[in-house]
Amino acid sequence: MRYTMKNSNAQPRLPLPKSLWILSGISLFADLAGEMTYPLLPMFVIGVLGASPVALGLIEGVAEAIVSIVRGLAGYHSDSSGHRVRWVRRGYGFACIGKAIIAIAGGWGMVFSGRLLDRIGKGIRSAPRDALIAESVPESDRGRAFGFHRGIDSYGGVAGSLIAAGIIAWSIGSRPAVPEDGFQFRIIFACAAVAALTAWALTFLIPRTHPDKVLARREAHATARHKSFGRAFWIAIVALVLFSLGNSSDTFLLLRALELGSTPVESILMYATLSATYAIASYPMGLLSDRFGRWHVLATGWVLYAISYASFALVSAETRVGLWGIFAIYGVSVACIEGTARALIVDCAPKERLATALGIFGFLQGISLLIASLFAGWLWSTGNAQVVFWIGALFAAIALGILPWLPRLELRSS
Repeated sequence: MRYTMKNSNAQPRLPLPKSLWILSGISLFADLAGEMTYPLLPMFVIGVLGASPVALGLIEGVAEAIVSIVRGLAGYHSDSSGHRVRWVRRGYGFACIGKAIIAIAGGWGMVFSGRLLDRIGKGIRSAPRDALIAESVPESDRGRAFGFHRGIDSYGGVAGSLIAAGIIAWSIGSRPAVPEDGFQFRIIFACAAVAALTAWALTFLIPRTHPDKVLARREAHATARHKSFGRAFWIAIVALVLFSLGNSSDTFLLLRALELGSTPVESILMYATLSATYAIASYPMGLLSDRFGRWHVLATGWVLYAISYASFALVSAETRVGLWGIFAIYGVSVACIEGTARALIVDCAPKERLATALGIFGFLQGISLLIASLFAGWLWSTGNAQVVFWIGALFAAIALGILPWLPRLELRSS
């Protein structure tokens, strides 16, 4: 599929639609819940429950693999059924139940179960939600819409991280987490479950899709279900998945901070710094991808990612103050990559199969994350933590290096 750059000055930008604001608000509360939980998992699983880094890698890797499988199936069924909102609602409901299970977990196996259910919910909702976002705006505003959504989502992450840091500072201070701290962690996880419940409740505010539109989606998919996704789509998939093979779970960033002597509170605040830079940069990066092209913004993100991961490998206990800046750079790299990648997939996909295309991308990305996280967990357990980050930097450099070899036609962006 050929897509060319539009002139952003040709017409004034329209206000973002109500549905996008609602979807972004839902994601804000969901990410508030997620980031109250996610930065604490390494401390909870290893410090409180006594599990190993391999178990942590297994939890995160398999959880993300489940996301990928379910995302692919949900994307296909969203297109074939014509429905989007009901899949979004179910997904946020499952995530709420998963976070409640983590709050009462007495062993890492129960954390594993809760994390899986949480990630199943994410898999169910992601592709239909992203298809709703893509359908809510003109083609020339896709980067802006995805950037706005990812930015609002990340403001919830900032708030969640700060809340978690405040509670940990009050309850355990600067010492490492120990099994006796389980109650404090469960209080935070219970609050996260309440925020997730709020996100689910807000899904009932999403405007109802007219039955005629549902039928039109269903018929269009039935007609085009055997239609090829095209060369541009698969080129984008190959480049994005290649990068993902070095992109292990962010929990290893937190482990790195703790390993170098950062306190639990400091590590959570560093993660909040990551979320803040991600939130601030997402919308501008989305606009830039509309104006100058998806591949240019992605390439910028991969460069920053390689720099940040190499820095995580090089930083030492004596220079750990530099972690604050490294987390910030990493946040900007994610802002360049996340929304832009979604917009690129939508640009390249047949309009009748948007959710399916997004599901395929999510599936392959999740499998890559599983491989990267399991390998990272094994390396960590063998005392090779630095190698984890060198591998991430290497794969970002490889993905960047293939860009000049892509056909010039395919590098032109909307």
